[in-house]
Amino acid sequence: MKNSTNQLVTILDYIALMFVSTMLSIMRLSGHPYFGIITTAAIVVTGIMIYLVHINGKNDIESSKFESRRAITWTLIGTLGAILIQIGLGFVEQNWLHMTTASQNTATLLTTAKGYPYYLVYMLICAPIMEEIIFRRVFFANLIKPTNIYWATAISSLLFAMMHQDTRFLIYLIMGAWFCFVYYRSKNIYVSAASHILMNAIVFGLSIA
Repeated sequence: MKNSTNQLVTILDYIALMFVSTMLSIMRLSGHPYFGIITTAAIVVTGIMIYLVHINGKNDIESSKFESRRAITWTLIGTLGAILIQIGLGFVEQNWLHMTTASQNTATLLTTAKGYPYYLVYMLICAPIMEEIIFRRVFFANLIKPTNIYWATAISSLLFAMMHQDTRFLIYLIMGAWFCFVYYRSKNIYVSAASHILMNAIVFGLSIA
């Protein structure tokens, strides 16, 4: 019951952050007040989520023993795999599906970062951590028993892609599945989170290069 309650609080925290963003937009708040509040709120919510993960203890997927070599190996595999998947899907989208490979989210981040660089803390660090905890540790991990690992992957990845509301839906769908795989094999939510953070940082760095 304790774990269920903590996971419910985790989801509610995430929803609350989205609600704050919506309310600030309704209030027509912009510039430093908007991005400052959102970044601060994201840091607080991320801290709460990490704390809840800590007091929850390990779930059925996670290993009770931390292995640094395994963690480093899977962080590198997760990051490299994520980059290669994006390159591969970008090729398919551009040459076979004749779709644009420009991500609306990345374009928005690049524009925002120029005026409000501290917002990168939210987008490049807090967002990946929150997403891994919500979509992999809460949804994916809890859906395995009532369904199976394949349905759990499909459902959590679909929710992950829908949440991003980006034109490159396929990219987010496949990336969601990849991070489920990384989490499942590494047995550590912080490994998939680290891979997610590094992937975002590399993509952002290449975009501004």
